[in-house]
Amino acid sequence: MHILIACDKFRGSLTAAEANAAIAAGLAQSALSAHATFVCLPIADGGEGTIDALSGPGTARVEGVARGPFGGTAPAYFAHDAGAGRAVIEMAAIAGHAAAKDAGYDPDKASSVGVGDLILAALDAGAHEIVVALGGSISVDGGAGALHALGGRFADASGKDLGIPAGRALARVAGVDLSGLDPRAGRARIIVAADVDNPLTGPNGAAAVFGPQKGVKPEEVAAFDAALGHFDDMVAAALGRGSYAAEPFAGAAGGMMTGLSAISPTTATDGFALVQAHHKLEEAIRRADLVVTGEGSLDGQSLGGKGPVGIARMAMAAGVPCLAFAGRVAAQPDALGAAGVTAAFAIAQGPQTLDDALGNAAPSLTVTARAAFALYESALRPGGR
Repeated sequence: MHILIACDKFRGSLTAAEANAAIAAGLAQSALSAHATFVCLPIADGGEGTIDALSGPGTARVEGVARGPFGGTAPAYFAHDAGAGRAVIEMAAIAGHAAAKDAGYDPDKASSVGVGDLILAALDAGAHEIVVALGGSISVDGGAGALHALGGRFADASGKDLGIPAGRALARVAGVDLSGLDPRAGRARIIVAADVDNPLTGPNGAAAVFGPQKGVKPEEVAAFDAALGHFDDMVAAALGRGSYAAEPFAGAAGGMMTGLSAISPTTATDGFALVQAHHKLEEAIRRADLVVTGEGSLDGQSLGGKGPVGIARMAMAAGVPCLAFAGRVAAQPDALGAAGVTAAFAIAQGPQTLDDALGNAAPSLTVTARAAFALYESALRPGGR
């Protein structure tokens, strides 16, 4: 039999590739390995791990530095496929939650300027197609920081330069000057890979839904929402386009679509769909007799279209059973079954602290996978069903 192992990251503990390897180790320790071949494909949904999921034989990791969300510089990287002229940037790596561990969250200061620095570096490398994976960000700046890095400038009503505005300061932008944009940007194309399709403003917008995760207090949501809408209007006026306020994906990563659209022709897509096409997942699933997937938490958000459930749904359509592993399984069994998950397994090995669970994720996943594969193998034996 042939097995496809295609996990997303287990956030805080394992990358997608590490999760795949842990499951493969469990397979090797089970009786099923005697008559099974397997292939591992890392998946992602537009958040962390997208670089790995979209990398291929011609991809190189380019190291450098970029400005952090609260100032200063930090080590940074992007993936570059010189043959295809494509670069992949993960916003979480330069303006993500890790940057808030020491500095804390401050949505009025957190900037996406580092993303712009990486776009410049990708242009320097010769990329003409730049994928920006938006998941895991901590900024609510409408992409103003990224736009500033590429040469955009912002002024208040008196004509005073505002520097790099973020959060509620976006409401003070009275003019957007794009005359200094790097001319190479206009000849490139930006593809936004998002893990959510929320609009920019309103009750389902960037400030209302994701602002609290980035430090926006409940009583501040309306002001942040208004500031984002105002900034989008200013960028729209500078570009001669309509408002993005109600556009799908415009609310991802604190409204990054607004700023990125002023840098270069920009399109948005579901991150998992991009990975799906890259790996030709439907074909890979049709070739499999068993599909195995997983992520840190199988929950309501998973059922909303996250990568592992996307895998399970494709497996169900192809008539292939699908096993899922997770640090915790919080979704109801019936809901998972309806989404194509044949069986789901939580990998915790008895009571333990969260730190212990995260630190032991790889061996726990291997042990759980070994047991699941042993159970599956026994069911395949004559008389085993």
